[in-house]
Amino acid sequence: MRPDYSAPIPETDICDACARRLTDGCHLDVIPDSSALHSRDPARDGRRLVVACSPEHLAALQDEYRTRPFTAEELWAGQVDRALAGQRRLTQQELSEVTRLTALQIQRARAWKEQQQRRPYGPNQQTPETG
Repeated sequence: MRPDYSAPIPETDICDACARRLTDGCHLDVIPDSSALHSRDPARDGRRLVVACSPEHLAALQDEYRTRPFTAEELWAGQVDRALAGQRRLTQQELSEVTRLTALQIQRARAWKEQQQRRPYGPNQQTPETG
């Protein structure tokens, strides 16, 4: 997708790259990201809006997300978690209807989440050996 360089300045937004308050304009792009869930519109899941203070910071953010793999199971796990948050226990059929995922996709999402929970350290965290 093409970035929008003419976006108005959000009143309280900061650059996603350097956290500087946006005062002179901002640069926006929507980037594929399997960890991104939209708060109101599930059709927009898997896409993250990034905001930058300069074209250089926008390019850095685009490069950063470009190197991060898009994992469908991560997206599905988030969608399942969202469906189950604050809900009564859902049957497999109800969960499929709410998430619009197949039983196989839900199974793969759960397996992915279990695998992630077994990892003692995230991909960006240091292990005791690397300190």
